[in-house]
Amino acid sequence: MPAPQPGLAYTALKTLATVAITVVLIALLRGGLALLPKFDSVTGGQAGTHLLQLLAGDGQARTQNAVSIGLMLGCFILAVLLVQVLEKLWRKRAR
Repeated sequence: MPAPQPGLAYTALKTLATVAITVVLIALLRGGLALLPKFDSVTGGQAGTHLLQLLAGDGQARTQNAVSIGLMLGCFILAVLLVQVLEKLWRKRAR
């Protein structure tokens, strides 16, 4: 016998959780990127500066947009995976 399909409220909750986790991941990413210059000053290196220059795309708007979209898509995919893992843990715990 197949398992019953989840209801609309359950699907809406998963969607809301995915969006919320995506927003949190993007905020953490932005905060982390803002800390790179401080990281460079503490370590005396240039790794943070080089990473920021790479992400800036040499000032070309098209490249910057592509990098931004890629980072947001990466955060979304990670959020979807996190929601899937949390759902499995929740279902296992409910048994």
